[in-house]
Amino acid sequence: MEEVAERPNHMMPKKNNRRMYEAMFLMDSGEAAVWEDLSKYLNALLDRHGAEILGLTRWDERKPAYTVGKCKRGTYVLAFFGLGDGSAVVEIERDCQLSEKIARVLVLKADHYKISDMRTQLGEDVRPEVARKLMDERGEKEPLEVPSPAAAAPAAAAPAATAPAAEPVQPSKAAPQNTSDREVTHGEL
Repeated sequence: MEEVAERPNHMMPKKNNRRMYEAMFLMDSGEAAVWEDLSKYLNALLDRHGAEILGLTRWDERKPAYTVGKCKRGTYVLAFFGLGDGSAVVEIERDCQLSEKIARVLVLKADHYKISDMRTQLGEDVRPEVARKLMDERGEKEPLEVPSPAAAAPAAAAPAATAPAAEPVQPSKAAPQNTSDREVTHGEL
């Protein structure tokens, strides 16, 4: 009997069995013209199925590789959310297929992402209270703040400690100096 390798702790669902999901919605650009209405619509769709939404952001507007229905230009919307019941994903996808506003949807598990990674992808469109709650549930720590460039400038301006100068490295006499002297092996082709 084969042993199953244990998955890293940050990828395992936690004690409350809430899983994180990432969804990419393709919306007709005409429908996405008013962002407030679109975000309310998507929030209501996800809330209806018990999703705890970390954030929802307009990702990009571009021409899809092929025409989807009447949609020749589309707006992509990225969402991260948590669900306690995985069967709700099927219901969310079904509601999206029935919706006239949503051309396509792709929902993927996102348990392997840290909340801080999700926050980075969402930018300013994060719900901080939900992010803190999810980080506490998953046992993640708040990322350390990166020092501002102004704070780092005095340290860079200070003279470095006088270290002995490294001696220049001389090329080895055993190594060929040009490629015509080398023997080429099959793996280097």
